Amino acid sequence: MCKSSKKYFVFLILTLVLSIPFYVWGALFPVEGLPFGLPISFLMIFVPFLLSLIFAWKENGIKEISLMFKSILDIKDAKRWSVIFCIFCMPLVAALSYLTMKLFTFPLPTETIILHKEIPLMVILYFLGAIPEEFGWTYTLTEPLFKSYGSIKSGIIIGITWASWHIVPWGWAHPSWWIFGMCVLNILMRIAMVDAYIYGGKSLFTGLIFHTMINVSMGIFPNNGSHMNTWFFSAWMLILLLSLRYFIRRKIKTLVLGQN
Repeated sequence: MCKSSKKYFVFLILTLVLSIPFYVWGALFPVEGLPFGLPISFLMIFVPFLLSLIFAWKENGIKEISLMFKSILDIKDAKRWSVIFCIFCMPLVAALSYLTMKLFTFPLPTETIILHKEIPLMVILYFLGAIPEEFGWTYTLTEPLFKSYGSIKSGIIIGITWASWHIVPWGWAHPSWWIFGMCVLNILMRIAMVDAYIYGGKSLFTGLIFHTMINVSMGIFPNNGSHMNTWFFSAWMLILLLSLRYFIRRKIKTLVLGQN
C-alpha cells in the first residue's frame, strides 16, 4: 500500500464500519412506504458524505469544502463524450439486457410495466441521492487512488467497497446469485466511472449523472427492477467498458500524435 494512499483506505474502511448502525436499523426497525421501495438503510449515504467533508476540511479548510459543493454542477469541465457516455451507458445496458433476456426466454413479467411518468421524479431524487455518495467515491477517492494504482485497480478498490457496502441491504430482497452478479456489476461500473472522470475532464457532474442513471435504469427495468438479471447487466457493462477504454486509448494516441 502506498503511503500517500493509506488515508484513503482509512476512508473506505470507516465507510463500511460507520454504516453498521444503519444496517441494524434497517434489519430491526424497517420503514415501509419510502420512495421507490428504498430501505431505511439508504440513510447510510451520509457516511461517505460526512467523511468527505472531514477530508476536504483537513485538505484546505472551508475553501476545499466550498469547491466540492461547486463541483456538483461543473458540467463545463466535462468533455462532451464523457457526458454522453454517463447519460446513456446504463440505459443502454438495461435495454440490451432486456432484449437478451427476451431472446433467450429468461423469466420476464407477462405484463411489462415501465414507470414512464415517474422518470422525472426518479432523476431528481436519484441525482440528489448520488451527491453524498459521489462526494466520497468520486471527488475524494478517485484521483488519489488513480495516481497510485491506475484506473482499473482504483476502480476495483472503490468498486469492491461500494459493492460490499450494499450487500446487507441487497440480502434483504435478493438471492445470492443476484447479489454476486451485482457485486461484479458494481466493480465494472466503477472502473467505467473512474475512466470517464479522469479522462473526461475530472467533472464530478459526470459521476453524479452516471450514478443517477444506474438507479433510474434499474428502477424502470420491468417491473420496477423485479426481473433484473445482474449477470446480463454485467456482461453488457463489460462490453461497453471495453469499448470506452478502446475509445480513450484512441483519443490519447491521437493527442500524442498531434503533439508530435
